[in-house]
Amino acid sequence: MAFDLGAHLRALRTRLGAGGGRLLILTHDNPDPDSLAAALGLRKLLEANEIRSVIALGGIIGRAENRAMVRELKLDLVPFAQLDLDQFAGFALVDTQPGTGNNSLPADRKCDIVIDHHPLRATTPAVPWRDIRPEVGATATIVYNYLKEAGIALDAQLITAFLYALKSETRDLGREAGNQERDAYIELMREADFARLHAISNPKLGREHFVAVDRALRAAVCWSELLAINLGALDYPDLVAEVADLMLPYDKARWVLCVGQHHNIVYLSMRTDRSNGSAGSLIRRVVGARGAAGGHGMVAGGRLFAEVRDDEALKTVYDDLVARLCGELKISAAPTPLL
Repeated sequence: MAFDLGAHLRALRTRLGAGGGRLLILTHDNPDPDSLAAALGLRKLLEANEIRSVIALGGIIGRAENRAMVRELKLDLVPFAQLDLDQFAGFALVDTQPGTGNNSLPADRKCDIVIDHHPLRATTPAVPWRDIRPEVGATATIVYNYLKEAGIALDAQLITAFLYALKSETRDLGREAGNQERDAYIELMREADFARLHAISNPKLGREHFVAVDRALRAAVCWSELLAINLGALDYPDLVAEVADLMLPYDKARWVLCVGQHHNIVYLSMRTDRSNGSAGSLIRRVVGARGAAGGHGMVAGGRLFAEVRDDEALKTVYDDLVARLCGELKISAAPTPLL
């Protein structure tokens, strides 16, 4: 059945009440450009329909490009810890879903809106406005098409946010991009602020980036077509994804697993160059009930629930994750250091 945007907007206004109560928009924690652009677009849509909303930030924004996006586009994000949830009449999740373990929405708060391009989770069908499209390459694509359908004009800030989200999420349309991403990309290119786009795409990098790259090169180990890296302590959680992206071009690697810990929490990121890799379902099998994980065909990530407090404990966890992944991939080759 086709998604009826107008009907969902009318029903949302009814749920929020005659007083026009505010809606809180949440991305996944430590948000990426896709989730940020989707949240910004949803706020624009709601604003055009006289619904007030606030975008909350759960976790931190660590990756240099993502910090540059927030800075250059002057994104107004309110730290989740500073908010009184009782001041909001409703809640929305973008690029994440209830019960995934990667967002800050408390379990006792009901969601009014869920917009996502990850596979449907068991708790999501109870949400009144749910739009889950795993066949789409980015959540920002879904929200961009909402705005087009509603005939809402976009300013340069939002156009540039959408374009960078598509560039980042699909690697310039080379990863999990479909016709909707290609159409949006062409349309957005006509009016984007390219000076800001360049500043976002090419930020200055902090020392922690180069420390992590050095550590990754020294720690990387090959198990046949799997390249695995224990990064140790992380300056920010996004480093596992950042390093995984950097290491996938290695010519012998078809899979990359990067693991590290930030504030005693273990984070992991997986990448593959196989378009049919089903990385999201694979990482969920590897993590199992020990954590929260998910993703798409070529990109996946997650975190573990149990805390680790030293390098020895992290190594034990890392070794177990690598062994599980080798089992799933049916890899029996002996490990060989990259360098």
